[in-house]
Amino acid sequence: MKLKEMIPAVPFLNAVKTCPGEVFFRTPEGDRLNLKSLLSEYIFIGILENPLLRNAGEICCENDADYALLEEYLIQSAQKELQL
Repeated sequence: MKLKEMIPAVPFLNAVKTCPGEVFFRTPEGDRLNLKSLLSEYIFIGILENPLLRNAGEICCENDADYALLEEYLIQSAQKELQL
């Protein structure tokens, strides 16, 4: 799922820490940053500052239930909205 435009980094990363499964930021090139890793968090904060990088990537959760914990920061895809 894509990130909303202006998300606060610290609250988002705190929400990620509450997820039981792993949460990744996937780049268009296929790189995956594990957002529970401190090094990846630093890189991700830099990505958030650049709209082109932020909008090109997406959040991927290992457990589908984790999307509900992060829903206030994510944009639902059109496909998911049609299912509702």
